[in-house]
Amino acid sequence: MTQPEQMSNVTIERLCWIAAREQLNRKAHKAGLFGWLTALGAGGIGRRSGSAARTAAGIAGDLRRESASDKMREYAFAVDDAAGTLSAAEREQLRATGELPEWFLADVERRVAEMRKRR
Repeated sequence: MTQPEQMSNVTIERLCWIAAREQLNRKAHKAGLFGWLTALGAGGIGRRSGSAARTAAGIAGDLRRESASDKMREYAFAVDDAAGTLSAAEREQLRATGELPEWFLADVERRVAEMRKRR
């Protein structure tokens, strides 16, 4: 991460995103059941025909990337919302160290779950 003095003009929401992005990216790209089933299905097609396997694997990859992108979009909105709940002391700590409070990522996950329920 860049030096704290270089971050003085950056919004709290952006600092939160910078601090949380790597962890959230790992979660978003984690292959769930659908990801594994898609990958296994593409592999089964590959035994029959090389061209079909490449096509199925490409489609499976596109679906996984699209799903991860959707999850990252949800996380971005949730991080932005959760940033508004930081206390003045937590904001100072974030600016000084680049570290989020322990509760922050759990709050982001809770907010994402609420967004999904509303759909």
